[in-house]
Amino acid sequence: MKALKVNPQLAWLEGLEAGRLLERRLAVTTNNLANVDTPGFKREALSFREYLLPKIGPRYRRIFKETHEYTVFDQGEVEPTGNPLDVAIVGEGFFKVLTPEGVAYTRAGNFTLDRERRLVTPQGYPVLAGGAPVILDPGLARGGLITLPEERIQIHSDGIISVDGTTVARLDIVTFDDLGKLKKIGHNLFRAEGAQERPAEDFQLRQGYLEKSNVNPLTEVVHLIEIHREFEAVQKAIRSADEATGRLLETASRT
Repeated sequence: MKALKVNPQLAWLEGLEAGRLLERRLAVTTNNLANVDTPGFKREALSFREYLLPKIGPRYRRIFKETHEYTVFDQGEVEPTGNPLDVAIVGEGFFKVLTPEGVAYTRAGNFTLDRERRLVTPQGYPVLAGGAPVILDPGLARGGLITLPEERIQIHSDGIISVDGTTVARLDIVTFDDLGKLKKIGHNLFRAEGAQERPAEDFQLRQGYLEKSNVNPLTEVVHLIEIHREFEAVQKAIRSADEATGRLLETASRT
């Protein structure tokens, strides 16, 4: 029975590509873990597609794995905070906010009031209602802090904001038919790229609550362990390919 011949060049290339894939998996996993306590954060995941590359020489073909990073929009757990300006979306939809680069979307409802008495994100971006920033009664804010009892501000399940029973605005809660076209742009925000927003219907808002990150820390730690073990296997394969190449060169130099 003939011994199986291994192409060191092919083995080295495959090991290098595997290492690059593992680096990307590591970046995604560590970013997920870093945001485990970020309100409304949506975890990232990778998908793989394999295809054959052209032959190396007259005989060898190899498989290449192409990666695609995507966002998992599963609902995170909702927990009470007691803060009347914290709002969780239960179901579909995103809040609309106005950034210097235009409209963006977020699931994070940890809002506050700025000095102009606008409802804003932690970065100071105004939250939109009817396409405009939400401005609350001047008596409700002093230096960005609520100074009157929280029951004076009510954010209803349908997005209506009222003060002392008087309607002030209705939050824009929108969604998209293709969530895959939303792109993360930092600060827990998304931008729609080629996707048309529409009013969300299947949702409820909960005042005094926040949606937690949908990252499962235990799962991500398991991924880290798997990546570490696979890195070791790739390093071993590359060393073996290097040794085989060295032996081939040594044999060729003697002939």
